[in-house]
Amino acid sequence: MKIMIEEWDGDGAIRIPDEALQELELDVGDSVYLIEEFVGNTRCLVLSKIPQITDRIDELTEAWDSGQLGKAEVK
Repeated sequence: MKIMIEEWDGDGAIRIPDEALQELELDVGDSVYLIEEFVGNTRCLVLSKIPQITDRIDELTEAWDSGQLGKAEVK
């Protein structure tokens, strides 16, 4: 989806299309966060409902800490 930067009271602004708001289940008055992330070596800006996107390595180390990683299910 291509979004144009517009001028609004002398500042740069972006208008978030209804399609994007519906996809994120957002409505007028809701808060969103603009997060800088890297996909490979490419810097990207991500619109998110949460203030920080958990790094996948964090999820892996949490599994190690909880002892859940690599254990076979016992029946």
